[in-house]
Amino acid sequence: MNEDLINSAVSFLSDPNVASSPLTKKVEFLESKGLNQQEIEEALNRANASHSTTITTGVSRAPTAPEPQPPIDYYNMAPPPLPERSWKDYFIMATATAGVTYGLYQVVSKYLIPSIIPPSQSSIEDDKARVDEEFIKIDKLLEQLSTDQSDIKEQNESKLKEIDVVIENVNDFLAKYNKDKLSFDDDLRLMKSEIQNLKNSVEKNMDMTKDSVKFELSEITAELDSLKQLLRSRGAISSETKGDGPSRKLAPVSSIPSASDILKRAKEKKSGTKESEASEKTAKEENGSTKKPEVAEAASNEKSEPFTAPGITKPVSVGGVTAAGIPEWQLKDKEKQLEEPSASIPSWQQQQKNSNDIVKDNIANIGVPSWQLNAQKNTEEEATQ
Repeated sequence: MNEDLINSAVSFLSDPNVASSPLTKKVEFLESKGLNQQEIEEALNRANASHSTTITTGVSRAPTAPEPQPPIDYYNMAPPPLPERSWKDYFIMATATAGVTYGLYQVVSKYLIPSIIPPSQSSIEDDKARVDEEFIKIDKLLEQLSTDQSDIKEQNESKLKEIDVVIENVNDFLAKYNKDKLSFDDDLRLMKSEIQNLKNSVEKNMDMTKDSVKFELSEITAELDSLKQLLRSRGAISSETKGDGPSRKLAPVSSIPSASDILKRAKEKKSGTKESEASEKTAKEENGSTKKPEVAEAASNEKSEPFTAPGITKPVSVGGVTAAGIPEWQLKDKEKQLEEPSASIPSWQQQQKNSNDIVKDNIANIGVPSWQLNAQKNTEEEATQ
């Protein structure tokens, strides 16, 4: 602590005019004079102590007259001392000075000196040489750019030609495609109409086939009924002849000739001579005349021929074994089948075959693509399998 400042503050506080002033103003005045908090407190303590001693002495010396005191000297307090400078301050000052100096040097050397002092001839020639080199580089670059541009132009022209060719090909393809599409649509409509006609014909043929099948079934049932009646009549006749007449040996099934063999023999006889035809006519007349034989004649004559049913050929004897003849309706049916082999195919199948031939002819005339023909062949093969 500064004793001089403290003593001056104590003398200031001991003044009776100052003692009546508030404490805050005293503290502010002392702070303005440069005293710190500790010095102000010390000055206040000393002033209060001196003031108490003066009061006690005044009370004890009351009868004495007061002594005249010297006037108070209000002096200005000394300013606080300057702070000491360290090496950091000097370093910062030196760095700032060097930066400012370098900046001024650059400004003067680049802007002020060239504007004041004209350049030398050597510098002018150097600048000219540098400018010439730059112009040469620019010329080379322009030449390179012109060559590159010409090459690019040629490439673009060739590409444009190729693109034009591709566009023409695409247009041709589209035109051909549209034409083929129209023809395909026409072919498709034609095929649809043919398929519809074929469907109608198939339905019609199916109906006709159903009717024919029904008719044939009715005929077969009638023939079966006639066979049943024939077998019953033959069974009755054989049972009657067992008691009175001689017993007849029946041929086994394997020894009985088939209808085809008999028909072949009949055809050979017809093609051979007219005598065979006359014999067949006489055989038929005999068969017709013997439609209703009597049982009594068959029983009385032991060596007579076996009984023949109506419409049945003569019996056949092989190795002493006698077999009954074949009915006349079977012979006629077999002859009809041999004379007309195409009759075995139904009419609706023949019509379907004719319609398929017509469709194939139309397809060949129109020009159906190969893939459609292959697909049709595959479907036909699958149907046959």
